Amino acid sequence: MLESLHDGGLFIALYDQDDVIRYANVAFRNAFMREQPHPIDFATLLRSNHSAGTGASVGAIDIETYIRRALTRRRSRPYCAFQLDLIDGRRLWLTETLLPDGWLLCVATDITVLKQSEAVLRNARDVALKASQTDYLTKLPNRRYGFQFLKRALDNAHVYREPLTIALLDLDHFRRINEQYGHEAGDAALRKFADTCRAELRASDTVARVGGEEFVIIWPHTPMEFALEILRRLHRTPLQVRHDARRLDFSFTFSAGIAQALPEDSLRSILVRADKSLYAAKANGRHAIDVSAG
Repeated sequence: MLESLHDGGLFIALYDQDDVIRYANVAFRNAFMREQPHPIDFATLLRSNHSAGTGASVGAIDIETYIRRALTRRRSRPYCAFQLDLIDGRRLWLTETLLPDGWLLCVATDITVLKQSEAVLRNARDVALKASQTDYLTKLPNRRYGFQFLKRALDNAHVYREPLTIALLDLDHFRRINEQYGHEAGDAALRKFADTCRAELRASDTVARVGGEEFVIIWPHTPMEFALEILRRLHRTPLQVRHDARRLDFSFTFSAGIAQALPEDSLRSILVRADKSLYAAKANGRHAIDVSAG
């Protein structure tokens, strides 16, 4: 049987009761025994490969610790299987079978391509997940992700008794911008607002686009007075959109309703209070901030 696998794609080695290699096929010798005498015991093989910079990768631990751990695992059960990373970058799936006479049969398969494919699939999954959570135009979190984030932040605020403040914002006269300058101008205004928020908000804050021209800002661990200071800085001057090539040159403002979480708040109730304040700000002539009374 071993002769039939001598030149196959598997890595095969047979160790006797003293852990000395009694047989190794070409693939195994090329990977682990290029400059090694034959027969050689398992521990000596590992030390020699480590000194030569070949064979198994031991990671951040020293070679003697690696050998000690490997010897503890070997022969501790009739069969085991695990991934073995090589210094040259290949990854093997290795099985160890303890035979009735005490000899140990090791068979490995190269799974490098499979692991690379898994990495590609994981990356594609991550890209797709991010896309599902992101507004295509502004590159901000979208409504679904924004409200999910708010729900988690609200739950944490209740559990840890920490402050949480949110604001709902609406770009003023957005329909007029689209009608007067075109939908391209409206898109430019949305992107300008998103860029301004990214520049002004802290890393711990989150802003999401939750409607056509409506946004939510979430300030975890932040009481009303500090969130209001940030919002006023953002609100202080009209935002300017200028694009010479597209002949765009206009400014716009926004209105906001801000609310701090109460102990009894649900996701719906805090959004309702912020929305009522936003409505009041717009009713007062726009370009205004209204603070929820709680």
